[in-house]
Amino acid sequence: MKDTDFWGEDRWGHSEWSTWRRHRGRRFRRGALKYVVLKLLSELPRHGYDLIRAFREHGWGAGPGSVYPLLAFLERQGYVTSRQEGERRTYEITDKGRQFLGERAAEVAAFFKEATAEPEEEPADELHDALERLVDAVKSVGATAKTETVARVRDLIDRARKDIYTLLAQE
Repeated sequence: MKDTDFWGEDRWGHSEWSTWRRHRGRRFRRGALKYVVLKLLSELPRHGYDLIRAFREHGWGAGPGSVYPLLAFLERQGYVTSRQEGERRTYEITDKGRQFLGERAAEVAAFFKEATAEPEEEPADELHDALERLVDAVKSVGATAKTETVARVRDLIDRARKDIYTLLAQE
């Protein structure tokens, strides 16, 4: 069982929702992640967590479930090598990896141009932001609120849910 409170927050105040919001990012086109990893490794050797942190700093949505299997694949292909340094494994691009990256320089450059462009705000982002504000407001009701207040907030939420379904049915 998760170590969370009534609102789904862990003891540090992180909810599954806030974690999703923090870590969601622009997804890569299929097959593009290998170019990104090789490009980052061509700059300097890194361990997996460094790569994941670099992705998150750029707002790219790649985590351990995609990075580590890809590193293993790239190593099997001979594009990277790895060595154990203490508790971490450090990866470095090989000459074969540099050649592979160089042969696809135009594609890699186009990807980085697209990936670093300012993302357009999507309508769904506004909904997520509004929902986050609603969740914050509901959290402020808390466990110490009067029974009448809790019932009124519950009724407001139920009414909003019904109104949303009515709106969707009219589209």
